[in-house]
Amino acid sequence: MAAQGPRAHQEMASRHERKQASMPARLGTGTAVGAGCWLLTVAYFIVQPVVAAAWEPPYDVTANTISDLGITGCGDFRQFDDRVIYACSPRHALMNTVFVLVGLLTSAGALLTRDLWPRRRLTKVGVAFVVLAGVGGILLGLAPADVNLAAHGAGALLQVPGAVGPLLLGLAAWSVWRGVAAFSVVCGVVGSAACLLFFSRSDLGLGLGVMERLAFDPLTVWMTALGAVLLAGKPWGKARQRSTAEQESQL
Repeated sequence: MAAQGPRAHQEMASRHERKQASMPARLGTGTAVGAGCWLLTVAYFIVQPVVAAAWEPPYDVTANTISDLGITGCGDFRQFDDRVIYACSPRHALMNTVFVLVGLLTSAGALLTRDLWPRRRLTKVGVAFVVLAGVGGILLGLAPADVNLAAHGAGALLQVPGAVGPLLLGLAAWSVWRGVAAFSVVCGVVGSAACLLFFSRSDLGLGLGVMERLAFDPLTVWMTALGAVLLAGKPWGKARQRSTAEQESQL
């Protein structure tokens, strides 16, 4: 009996964690607001082509970086890989405003939805990484590359933990929320691998502009998708609850 005590305790703790991590039937107000914040980050994708459309000569998605859309002047600008690129973004104010807003929405959404994830160390780190990415987005908008390159560079570097964040949260939720976990891991792996390639100046022939998007955009895709799923009340949580009940019946 004494030997079964620790095992019984572990089983009870495991059951409690699975129940706690399943998506509730109805989201709390704070969580719903957080999901809404993440859904609104889709503005990042909507505004970019609007800003790029005003460029003359045309914006080149393979050669130009996302930051080029927020440059406030017109002329030749040196990229981090030492290339010199001509940039002239008449709608830079719109892009920089969206950088700031999306940064705020990213951080707020991560904090407000944190209770959905299992209470594990990976969760704390993953949420913190997404919050840092949001802070970085705010820096990107407040300090365009041609105004304060150091601050802008710091904002860009903070997107790296943002790429890793979904991976950590996916791993934390793997045993309790499999659909979301798998999607999170895929986004995290793609973003993290592309970050390594981007900052090592390797574009695999795609162009650094494309590689930058593969590095930083999976986070926004992840947030938009999760925000939509949470607000729509998709049945992942119910399916997980059924799975949990089946596992408990077998114990």
